[in-house]
Amino acid sequence: MSSFRFIQPALPRRMVLGAGCGVIALLTLAGFGLVAAAQNQRDEIADLNATIARAEAAGPTTTTGLPDSAFYTGDTPQLAQAVLQSNLQSLAQAHSINIEVMRADQIDQIDGFVRLNMTLNGVAPETELGAFLHGLAVLEPIVVINEISLRRARQMRRNTERRVSFQLQLYGLSQR
Repeated sequence: MSSFRFIQPALPRRMVLGAGCGVIALLTLAGFGLVAAAQNQRDEIADLNATIARAEAAGPTTTTGLPDSAFYTGDTPQLAQAVLQSNLQSLAQAHSINIEVMRADQIDQIDGFVRLNMTLNGVAPETELGAFLHGLAVLEPIVVINEISLRRARQMRRNTERRVSFQLQLYGLSQR
């Protein structure tokens, strides 16, 4: 027989029991984490399904995924560009923006679409520039800003309002 004797026979049993309880606790926490992750994934899928349902209910779209209202229409690309020009002028007037130059640039044919390029030079009150740019962002049909240049405009003695001079290169799209 062995001459080895445990001085505290309950200590190894407590260690094994404590380790077992720790493993069970870790597995339980991992299980709760997995359940929470699965619930989050189900919620995300439900949100995506709701977004898809809203998009389908919004109306017909083209092959690009954009609704037909996103495109400028006209019998010719030049007439569609004129519609873009009048929309920009109306938006500028609504925000007290002085458009000095509005130039209709070259019309490009790109992948079944017509790109209606425009360049705007103008002066805006500093307080109205953000609202004007926001108006461009939400304008229907869609306008895409290619490039924007801003600089402080000269101050007039009679007008103390700070003004910003800007140049925008932008475009709208028309279907071919």
